[in-house]
Formats: sequence, structure tokens, C-alpha cells
Amino acid sequence: MKNYESDIAKKIEASWKSYYKEVPKSQVEVSWRDFEKHFSKRKWKDSRKHFFKVSGAAAVLLFLFTGYLFLDIYNSNIHVVNNSYIDKEIILPDGSLVLLKPNSEINYKGSFKNLRGVDLIGEAFFKVVKDNSKVFKVKTGATTTTVLGTSFNVSQERGLKDVKIALYSGEILVSVIGRAESWSIIPGERFVYEKDKIFIEKFENDLSFQPGVEFIDVNNVEFKNLLDFLEERFDYKFQKNIYTKNKHVTLRVNKSDSIKQVLNILSIINKFNYEINSKTKEIKILKK
Repeated sequence: MKNYESDIAKKIEASWKSYYKEVPKSQVEVSWRDFEKHFSKRKWKDSRKHFFKVSGAAAVLLFLFTGYLFLDIYNSNIHVVNNSYIDKEIILPDGSLVLLKPNSEINYKGSFKNLRGVDLIGEAFFKVVKDNSKVFKVKTGATTTTVLGTSFNVSQERGLKDVKIALYSGEILVSVIGRAESWSIIPGERFVYEKDKIFIEKFENDLSFQPGVEFIDVNNVEFKNLLDFLEERFDYKFQKNIYTKNKHVTLRVNKSDSIKQVLNILSIINKFNYEINSKTKEIKILKK
């Protein structure tokens, strides 16, 4: 490839060192008059206007572009994926806490100066710092959950629009893409969007691992509600039957407990056996 910059530099240097005869002043004056005829003051004025318009537009574009770069650099996107088998704790820029569940991911901005919120794929528990001037939004593929300050859990089925949103404290407003109405949820209620159908159901809001708490004391809770909690925590499905109905249970569930450890305790307390199918992720409750 030719080095044009080097060629130009050589030509300039050669011209500078060359010797030229001095041009008479009369010839210089004639040349200037000819130049003025072809480039009048009006033309210069119009050209100057055009120049300032072009340069002004260029300056605006440059400002917008550099401004975009500034925002992009100093408020970059943060993407977090949890490939582990335990919850991943994340502190957001406003101090809000996220417990990101296994096989889940979120996207959010590095600064919440203008907007607060995250995009979620999978499941996460949120404890949002209250800020009356800025709402906090959690977006999934089908829903948007809007809050000021509260604690709640959002679970989205991978590859599906189905979403479950359980509220533990505060108040939330849920909207669904393509629907004009919104749903206000209170503590102890779960918003369910399943196969394009929407309904609200009750749940035990005490069954939740709050940040910093290593166990839950389950006191005289309906067995069915406890199984619902275990399904969400361990991503298993229970085949509920007559042995699980009209029963109540009291026990302590540790944050570090596996599903087998919890079932071993439950089987002793309630006198039943169980079978775990790790392939289908189903659990059968059997009578002893």
C-alpha cells in the first residue's frame, strides 16, 4: 500500500527548498482582481452561512454522539447469570437486594440515576429500597411489576410467558403486555399468568428466606402450603394426594437444607415415605 502522507510530506519539503522567481506586484494585483470577480462578497456570505450551518449540525451530532458515549461508558449495562446451585445475592445501585435463583439471569444499568429496575429471565427474590420519587420495575417477557419499596418474588418459566409473582411485604402493581388493565397485589397474594389466563391466589407469606436469615420456623402451617414453598425453592413437583390433605406441620427449614433433608424430617414427623424422580423432578408422597 502506498504511503500517501509520506509522499505529500516529501513534495512539500521539495517545494519549500525550491527556488522561484519573484512575481511582479502588478501581476499579483491583476490576479487578485480576477479572483474577486469569480468569488463575490455575496457568494462568500452565502457560503459562510452554509459553512456555519454544516459545521453547526456537525457540532450538534458530535455533541450527541459524545454524550451517548459518555452515558454508555458511565452507565453501562450489567448482566448477571447464576449458573450455580444456590441463590446468588446481588446489591443493585440503589441498595436494593436481589436473590437470583439458579439458572436465572438479570440485566440492569450500572447507575439508577434516572430509572430503577431490572430485566429478569428465570426467578429472583427482590427486597427493594423505598424511593417515593422513583418507582422500581421488574420486566419479564410478558409482565412488568412496578413497586416503590417492598419484597416479592418473580418466577418466569423459561421459554414460556408464564409468570408467578408472590408479594411478601408492601404493594405492587402488575401489568401484562397486550392488556390495558393492571393488577394490584397485597402481601400474601400471588399473581399468576399461565397459558394466557390471569388469577390471584393466596399463599403463606411467612415461608420466605429473608436476607441474612439462615432458617425458617414453620409453625402449624398447612402441609399443602409447605409443599408449594418446597416446589418453588427446589424446582420439584409434588404429586399431592390424600396423605397431604388436611394436615398441618411444624418444623425448622434451614437455608442450607437439601430437598432430601427436608423430606427426611417430614417423613418422620408425618409418618410417610417418599419417592424422588430426579429425571422428571417429581416427588411422590406414599403412606407407610
